Parts: sequence; structure tokens; C-alpha cells
Amino acid sequence: MGNVYFVGAGSGDPELLTLKGKRVLESADVIIYDRLVHPVLLYLAKDSARFIYSGKYPKNHVLKQKNINQLLLEEGRKNQIVVRLKGGDPGIFGRVGEEISILQSEGIGYEIIPGVTAASVASSYSGIPLTHRAYSSKVTLATAHRQAGEIIDFKDLTDNGTMCLYMGVEKVQSTQKKLLEQDVSPQLPVAIVEWGSLGRQRTVAATVQTLVKAIEEHQIQNPSLIILGDVVSCRNGADWFEQLPLFGHKILLIDTEKIDFEIIISYTQKGADVYAIQVGKNRDQRFDEVHQQYLKDHYFDEIIYLNEELTTMYKKQWDILNKKFV
Repeated sequence: MGNVYFVGAGSGDPELLTLKGKRVLESADVIIYDRLVHPVLLYLAKDSARFIYSGKYPKNHVLKQKNINQLLLEEGRKNQIVVRLKGGDPGIFGRVGEEISILQSEGIGYEIIPGVTAASVASSYSGIPLTHRAYSSKVTLATAHRQAGEIIDFKDLTDNGTMCLYMGVEKVQSTQKKLLEQDVSPQLPVAIVEWGSLGRQRTVAATVQTLVKAIEEHQIQNPSLIILGDVVSCRNGADWFEQLPLFGHKILLIDTEKIDFEIIISYTQKGADVYAIQVGKNRDQRFDEVHQQYLKDHYFDEIIYLNEELTTMYKKQWDILNKKFV
């Protein structure tokens, strides 16, 4: 049998992948990746690796969990390296417990490689420390989707503490209701971070009282993290990430040659939201489905042609179109 590696890709910024995760990803024969994994990480894969998309859209899973479990069994039984590439950290709301139990039942070897979870990423890239000697001596990671009858002591957890709510946007009204019912201060600072650590990141400041209104007014959607606690007051205007020179730029890189991962991160290091596509008859066709899935969810308003011939060709087409419509 082979071995299955559960690799945390980190949240958003592709450079948040650990060195160990990178090493395993580069040696994988099969990569089963989630929607929240930045697909440019697949450019690290060897040429013979197979890609399998496992989806995980809210309320519309491309592969249901039982199908993913069965897929892990089928691929794990073969003499190959299987990487289950998950966004954030596999062990934090990543269902890794369910997936390793199915492997254990058949004696299939596995390893878990932690990743940087969304709470650390979204807070750091928004200029908010999760702990602070003056404000917070504890941190709670929770999901707004609770089991029937489960009660969270919001009052105790937010008193001199920080609370990070994963997947909290859909349940924000009931969450706000419980916060106020438990006498959490209506003025307790709150931050909602959407698409944390990507160039499209948005951080919206609110309070418990204005939480629902802020999400509705700014049309915040998942993936988002809600941070509750006095540490939110440490954010003062634009944070370090938002001040990077290319922050907010949505850039599509296009080339006829395979695009090097180092070129991609040369843009993300400056704060840009970047995706890369190889085009032409010699393109790596494994990425056709990857591109289709990703571009269905995201748009880019700047295009950079890395190949000089492409630049000339498309510039000519652009000039012709301009003359035609002038």
C-alpha cells in the first residue's frame, strides 16, 4: 500500500504552505484538493501527478464526505503517494478525524502535516493580534454550526479573551442573538475578515450590536472569519498587508510555457490576488479543469502576458478592436 498525507495548505496566501507540505506535494502521485486551497499550489506538483477536485462548496459539495472517504480508500490501497490537500489546518474544522478513521480501519498508512489555520492568518493579515497582555489571555476557535443542544458560553470566552468564529456568516443572526442574550457587551469590538491573506481580502470593523448590519451592508460572504474581542481595537486603519504596493490588484498571468511558482509568488508577496494560466496546444492539460473550477468563482481585471509573442499578438487584437469601436 501507499501512504496518504493530509497536508494543510494554509489559508489563502500560497506561501503559507509549510516546507514539509511543499516537499510532500512535490512528490505526490495523486493530489485530492479542496475548493479553499489556492490552486496555484498545484504548480508545485510533478508532471505525472493526478489532480482530483473534491469541491466543498457551501450546501453543494461536489463530492460528499462519504465519497471522499471511499476515494481515499481506493487511492490509498495503491502503491503511491496520495496527498489530501486541505485549506488551513486539516485538524481544525477540516474533518481529518473522519478521514483518518476510515484509513485506520483498513490499515492504510497516513501522516498529518499541519497548516496555518484561518484564525491565525485572517487576524495577522488584518493587523489584529489574537492575544494581548492588556486585552486577551485566551483564544477560542469555534464554528457557528453547532450540534443540537450545544451551548457556547460566549460571555466567559470573550471576557479578557478572543473568539474566532469559522463559517459564521450564514449563522450571524442567531450568533448575535445568543451573544446579546448572554450579556456580552453590545459594544464589544468585532472584525469580519473575508478572503483573508489574499489580495481580495476585506476587513470590516463592527461591534456585537452592529455585526449583522455590517455583514449585510458590505455583502460579506464565506470564506470569512469573525473575530470577537477587545484585541480587535488594536487594528488602526489600513494594516501592513493592505499597504503592500499591489494589494487589491486582481492579476491573471498568462504564458505558453509552464509558469514557475516563484513567478506567481513574486506578485503575491506584493499583495496581489494572482492566478496563472498556461495556454496553447502544448499546455499542461491537467490544469484545464482546475482553471475552469477556479475561474467560475473568481474574476481578474488585469492581465499580464509573460510571453512577449503573446503580448504582441493580443496588443494587436486590442488595437484592432479599439479602432473598430471608435
